[in-house]
Amino acid sequence: MAILKEEVVLVIGSEGSDAGYKVLTPHGIVKVPSNNPEARVALEALAKSFEKLQSIAVKEQVGR
Repeated sequence: MAILKEEVVLVIGSEGSDAGYKVLTPHGIVKVPSNNPEARVALEALAKSFEKLQSIAVKEQVGR
């Protein structure tokens, strides 16, 4: 069984929405249904990471 690896560039969707998500990869857009539990966990982790990166960027900008 071959394992495919997609590089995620961008995730588009509303958190908590039933509409699902669109994940942009170098090979095109992949639609992920909102009832996918792995996608919900991954999106929560991504949101936390993004918040942390924003916080770091603000601190770096102020520290200049």
